[in-house]
Amino acid sequence: MEESTCGRQGTFVYFRCPDQCTDLNIINQTQETLSKHFEVKDLGTVKFFLGIEVNQDSDGNFCISQENYIKKIVSESGQVNAKSSRIPLDTGYYKIKDSDQLPDNHEYRKLIGMLLYVCTNTRPDISSSVSILSQKISSPTKTDLQEVRRVIRYLDTTKNFKLKLSNQNSDQCLEFYSDANWAEDRIDRKSNSGYIGFVYGGSISWSCQKQATVALSSTEAEYTALGNTVSEILWFKNLCQDFSINFKYPITVKADNQSAINMVYNQKFSNATKHIETKYHFIRDIQNKGLIKIQYCPAEFNIADMLTKALGAVKLKELREAAGITNLE
Repeated sequence: MEESTCGRQGTFVYFRCPDQCTDLNIINQTQETLSKHFEVKDLGTVKFFLGIEVNQDSDGNFCISQENYIKKIVSESGQVNAKSSRIPLDTGYYKIKDSDQLPDNHEYRKLIGMLLYVCTNTRPDISSSVSILSQKISSPTKTDLQEVRRVIRYLDTTKNFKLKLSNQNSDQCLEFYSDANWAEDRIDRKSNSGYIGFVYGGSISWSCQKQATVALSSTEAEYTALGNTVSEILWFKNLCQDFSINFKYPITVKADNQSAINMVYNQKFSNATKHIETKYHFIRDIQNKGLIKIQYCPAEFNIADMLTKALGAVKLKELREAAGITNLE
């Protein structure tokens, strides 16, 4: 009862209730009042929610995981006792020449659907891999299926990892990381956008998605990604207002592209940027209102980097741990 929750796809938010919520009398009165109008059953402290395991570490931080569901995926995909993998996707995936198409996509679609449930709830470290592979769902090849199985083997290797939703040692109220991978797709040359947000050090929101239009430069790709990130921040701001929760402004948004950051602050166009869709320029209005502050972050420390591309094992481990995905046992 000391914590209340609110969630949506790809987002978990934990808010601390007022101190009086620890008063058992108030808790009992609230439960008694609700029971007069609804059928109420006290299940005690939350342990499982829609297949998601919830627990607390020694510092009192809430953590979530899907170890049992991952075991189910491994079993149904026939990957039990398969070779372990330290990465969810081959770093050279886009460069691999197309192999023969599968006779049908039934197995591929099923596995992608199961992986989506994991990556949107507890494992942002596989979001980019699943997003990239899900784009092949209509006509997958043998190579695509092989990479889907690699994601599963990676999950099996890290199935006991948990995602921290809070960090008692963090004094950073709310911050987001934004990144883009420019023109990585060799077929349509569209870029991937990614962001991840933290509340008091806990991962609460993340996304990986292909951009709707082809970016003509890395600056444009990063600027577009910033637009997606700021849109999420505005949604999160409205959600907090519904719960009467206020954060200190401006909210820090970290990005690793200086040119994109300069576009926000300098408000100047050039021949290389004047074609960018108007809808993305709302970032400037939000920044001018003092709601956000765009801050440069070196690429090696940009946590959102793992949400845009396949990374090597060492780099992925560093960013995964920075995002709060660790083996807490």
